[in-house]
Formats: sequence, structure tokens, C-alpha cells
Amino acid sequence: MNRTPVHPPTTLPVLETALVRLRDHRADDLDAMRLVWGDVDGMRHLSTGAMDDTRIRRRLDEAVATAAAAPRRHYQLAACLQGDDRPVGGIRLDVEDATTGYSGVFTMARHLRGSGCAPDIGWLMLKLAFAELGLTRVWSMASLENTDAVRAITRFGFSPTGETERYFAEADTTMRLMTLEILADTWRAMPVPAGPGAA
Repeated sequence: MNRTPVHPPTTLPVLETALVRLRDHRADDLDAMRLVWGDVDGMRHLSTGAMDDTRIRRRLDEAVATAAAAPRRHYQLAACLQGDDRPVGGIRLDVEDATTGYSGVFTMARHLRGSGCAPDIGWLMLKLAFAELGLTRVWSMASLENTDAVRAITRFGFSPTGETERYFAEADTTMRLMTLEILADTWRAMPVPAGPGAA
């Protein structure tokens, strides 16, 4: 089937629910992201491992640079609570081609786990992928040991597709991973989270 790819928006669209808002990372997010990306326990199952300030700064610089690229293919987004501009986590979406994206590096401050923010962050990332960028499929991976992440990604609407093993140089570790995917039609059938100002 031939399809005309949707041109990426030149600026990040508004991505928010009653609980959270996604925005582009900025260089001044270092202090806030240290509490997330620098958390040894919280990052132990991620391919990057916990990051020191140098690596966090490098990751933020990359996020700023890729946000300015044209055409844009990488979205490393900060997750903020409504009414507060400080990031408490984040999520990444990489556009692989006209139909497919990869989502990863979903992180959240440990004190917010179980708060109900995670499903909204996932829904907003998929809104960007499917409604704004016109993709039809997004896939992801999670460590089989990270049962919390597998549960969260499944709550985003992803379905398992298999298992694989990969070596990640940045964390110097080999992980057994579950692969998952979601199609645009599945996302469109999901409940829409309450928006800002909702009772």
C-alpha cells in the first residue's frame, strides 16, 4: 500500500494531559535529570546504566541538537508534572522510516512510580508518533528482569513480539530483552486521558 508520509511538525506540538506534559529537553535540565538518570537503582535495567553529570550533560546536548535538526528524527522528551516545568522523567521516540518508530529510555523519578503518570507519558509519546508524525507502528524493548517496565509498556498498549539478547557498551552489560510493538489502530482505540483542567 502506498502512503504519503506526514511531514514532521517544525515545532513540537502541545503534548499534555491533566497529569503530565512532554516538552523538549533543555541544557538547564541537568539538576532535575540527575535525580532520574543518575539514580543507580532506577537506571539499573536500562541500556545506559546510571549516568554521571558528564554523560547527562552530553545526553541533554544531543537532545537539544537533534531537536533542531531538519527533518527531525529524534525526540528525547522531558516529562513534567502539570504546573511544574522541572522534568521528573522522560521518554524517547526515534523515527526509523515513514511508517515505523522506536521508543525507549522511558524513565521516571522513583517517588512518582505508581502515581498514574506513566500511562499518560506513554499515551502522549504515541500521540506524537501516530497523530502528529503519521507513523503506523512503534516498537520497543525492555529488560526481562525489569518487570515494572514491561508492565508499564504493556499498559501503553504494546504487545510482546519476541525476545532477544544484546550487548550495550554504554552500560557494559548484556541484557535479555522483550521486544514489543503497537500499531496506530490499537492506540486510536485506547481511552484518551483527561486533559488539562479536567475535573
